[in-house]
Amino acid sequence: MEEDRLVEIPRSDWEEWRDLYKRDWPRHEIAFNLVQNYIDWSKHDRKIKDLVLYSLNGSWRENGTFVIIDRIDLYMHTLDESLGTLRRALELVDWDYYYVAVMCEHEALLFDTFKKLNVRVGIGRLNTMYFLPKEEALKFNVTVPAGLRLGSLEPGHAKIITDLWPHRERGSEFSIERLVRWNPSMGLFDEQGNLLGWCLLTQAGVMGSLGVIEQRKGYGKLVVMAFAKKLAEMGRNLYASILVENEPSKALFAGLGFKPIKDVNWIRNRERKFVEWSVEPYLAALGIS
Repeated sequence: MEEDRLVEIPRSDWEEWRDLYKRDWPRHEIAFNLVQNYIDWSKHDRKIKDLVLYSLNGSWRENGTFVIIDRIDLYMHTLDESLGTLRRALELVDWDYYYVAVMCEHEALLFDTFKKLNVRVGIGRLNTMYFLPKEEALKFNVTVPAGLRLGSLEPGHAKIITDLWPHRERGSEFSIERLVRWNPSMGLFDEQGNLLGWCLLTQAGVMGSLGVIEQRKGYGKLVVMAFAKKLAEMGRNLYASILVENEPSKALFAGLGFKPIKDVNWIRNRERKFVEWSVEPYLAALGIS
């Protein structure tokens, strides 16, 4: 029996690979969005640094199983209901390095893998995924107060957003600037062009990094409504991943009609050797040893 290995999925196959996730739509829409994101990004840069898109033994056509590593972000998905191929793929990841398993739906499987391979968990942040059909977002009536305007973000805004983002760590500014440059975004500005509020679109097509300069002015709601409508006009359904303890954000999205659909987890492992991307300073800032 041939030994398992992670095999990169060639760029020439990405469109065929993406279309596997049209099955039972929109059940696998986030996986579809993720592959589409890298198809789009490859048009900006054919050889994106520190990006690998793996299947198990090249078997993606049979099982739709993938592990994508994008710098420190790790994404996983499978059409294999038994999760067997995903389990085998995760056991081949080099966990000596530090990764964030983004919006992981298979936390039990991942924790089992960590236990088997003696990988320590850095932190897990439980989120709720919210969903709104694009047809509902198209109904939003977005009214901008006098003296304010809505528009796309610019790369120069990445530092402002990063400095105010509570989950920032090494490399966050680069990651945020890349999202601003290559994905749709929404910003709220005053007459002088100062940034008042913002929201980004992640690699998985999920609204994220929502932030405002000042609370209780309605800026967050305005940005979410405007961005959701913009994305709906692009033909996208709307998703948002919100920390379970973030009651204000949950109330905001629920008030706009978003419905909770599933729990997901953001899981960081702890690296086992000296590496460029280190989780230790992040954990130290949180008081975790």
